[in-house]
Amino acid sequence: MAAQTLPSLLYLWDKRTLYIGPLFESLKLSQGAATLVVSLDKPISFSMEGEAETIECTSLLLPAGLSVTIHTQDAVVANCNLDALGADFSGISALMQEKHGKICYNLKQYVEFQQVYKTMYVQQLDSNSAYNLLDDLLEKRFSQFYPNHAIDSRVAKVVEKIKQTADDNLSVDDLASLVNLSVPRLVQIFKKQTGVPMRRYRLWHRLFITAVKIASGGNLTEAAINAGFTDSSHFSHTFKAMFGMAPTIILLQPNGLKIVIPNP
Repeated sequence: MAAQTLPSLLYLWDKRTLYIGPLFESLKLSQGAATLVVSLDKPISFSMEGEAETIECTSLLLPAGLSVTIHTQDAVVANCNLDALGADFSGISALMQEKHGKICYNLKQYVEFQQVYKTMYVQQLDSNSAYNLLDDLLEKRFSQFYPNHAIDSRVAKVVEKIKQTADDNLSVDDLASLVNLSVPRLVQIFKKQTGVPMRRYRLWHRLFITAVKIASGGNLTEAAINAGFTDSSHFSHTFKAMFGMAPTIILLQPNGLKIVIPNP
């Protein structure tokens, strides 16, 4: 695949985000969302924090909040941040062939996933076309293999409220009152459902809001502040902590980057 001749794609949707393109350095991730990584051309590898072993694979599924290093070897990859409430992660877990600690790797249906992502990348699909393809791939095509996944409506309500008020920094007390729970109980069930604490999820969503504002023509500093970050430095620090690289690595890559957002 002539990766260098195509701009990378960053699709931003409310439910998921998806990056497709080459990655030119290893990633030290501590994600705010569960993530599916699929190589589109050559094998990649990963290593767990505190372990010397490196495992080669063509795809890997990471739970939210896990620290891991991905060695991309300049591969073209599809990096999909999955839905916050865990339905994607639960289903795709059933499609993985192998497991190391909390990481699942090597999709049984790797060829099908690879083909869908290649179609998006080579055809440089618009937001709606790409989302329909991805939604079919993740939710419908292999759903007969998926276990039942319970979603706590109280956590779903809190996630939606955080999305609506990311720049307001509502207190945990306010969020607990919203769903008639004590703070300790909300903290417990939120972490169980999403895999991350509320504060980390809020930061994750602020990264999303910042990227959407940049795609809409805003500059980085204004976009970061409007999303609730103290300044652009706070944004960059959070981005690197979660994605394992500085935002400039993504935004200023040599083959270019196209940020794709839904039509208003």
